[in-house]
Amino acid sequence: MFEKFRSAAIGVSVFVILLGIGAYMMVQMGGGDKLFGGKGGSLPPVDFATLERSFDEPSFLLCDRDICPNAEVDGPAPRFEAKAQTLRLAIVDFADNMPTVRTFRFDPANNQFDFTERLPGESLPSVITVQIRDIDGYSSALMVYSRTPVGDSAAEEHEERVTRWLRMIESRLAR
Repeated sequence: MFEKFRSAAIGVSVFVILLGIGAYMMVQMGGGDKLFGGKGGSLPPVDFATLERSFDEPSFLLCDRDICPNAEVDGPAPRFEAKAQTLRLAIVDFADNMPTVRTFRFDPANNQFDFTERLPGESLPSVITVQIRDIDGYSSALMVYSRTPVGDSAAEEHEERVTRWLRMIESRLAR
């Protein structure tokens, strides 16, 4: 009797392990979107000109009032003494070298990026949208909007995230 139970338990264990390995291989080869969900999403692009945001939302927005007239902003868009193309390269370099950051969407016509960042300990990623504006050919401004569309977050977390991003981008520009 014990021998039959042991054989059945081993058989079920082997089956479960093989099923897990099969699911892992399917996901690694790019399949499994219907079962586990895809990497794409339904997050609409941000239009800073029509963005409506209040301080009730746990988010952080740096944008000039003339560009974001409908939104309550946390501060003006930071200005950089660098061409828009140089700033774009610094942002791309930063995102490519950060294992917690993924590029979600890139709109080269509007010079706008959407990134997701999931720090250790966070269950859901935050979305950071940046848009680069050329000021005079020698300097540029960076609009930044950080939020977590799903789940709980605090405005202070988004402020810390944006501050960290700006420090890292400034250090890349200084090189």
